[in-house]
Amino acid sequence: MENFNLASLPPSMLHKILSKVATTSIRDFGSARIAFPGFNKVGRDDYFYKSANLIYLNDWVDEVNAVRTLRLNCYRLGNPEAIYLRGMYEFFILHLVDEGREKIHLAGERGCPLAKFVDGMMNLAFSVDDRGLVHNYPAFTRQHVDQMFQIINSWELRGWDYDKPDMFLSIKERIDPNVSYDCWCSRLIESGFVVSLNGSRSPWKCDRCFWQCAAWDFCDDIHLTARAWPIED
Repeated sequence: MENFNLASLPPSMLHKILSKVATTSIRDFGSARIAFPGFNKVGRDDYFYKSANLIYLNDWVDEVNAVRTLRLNCYRLGNPEAIYLRGMYEFFILHLVDEGREKIHLAGERGCPLAKFVDGMMNLAFSVDDRGLVHNYPAFTRQHVDQMFQIINSWELRGWDYDKPDMFLSIKERIDPNVSYDCWCSRLIESGFVVSLNGSRSPWKCDRCFWQCAAWDFCDDIHLTARAWPIED
């Protein structure tokens, strides 16, 4: 796309383009700002860093300083996704449980969908009782849960192998995803099926069994979305 065409676009569209470029390649983000004054102006604006999409930002090894600078600028200006990523890092890698939970909750309140989901699912997982049953079901639709799990299990978000906090391990061990007792779905002679966003099919579950399985899956996978965070903050 030539500069003439880019110059005709409103700042809001330039912002979306530049944010997408930064997510795909931090090197191209810098090149775009050099090549077109409009991108450079948008890239210097505080609003860009407050609202830049960081969830799918690739961690390019050869551009680690640029990635660190971008993340820190976003975090210092209150970007919800930056706050979420920092909270996940503190919770799962540094094992600063209280500080991490606080930031994840704050990011959800400020509009980060993934943070709001993680915060609600943590409340669900931590509500497990002595029988291994979870309570305090969040007000998420099943479709939303499916959508969030697709994001959590996507390869772009996976980090590396490290230990979960002990409390998270113990919660997962206490949750029994197969407990049905006297629920509705255990009485069905011919169970219906639900098709996920990825095309997989699974038997329909009542609310209790659905959230029981969702809590177990959440405890099993969520730590994989935690990533390294810049030290100089």
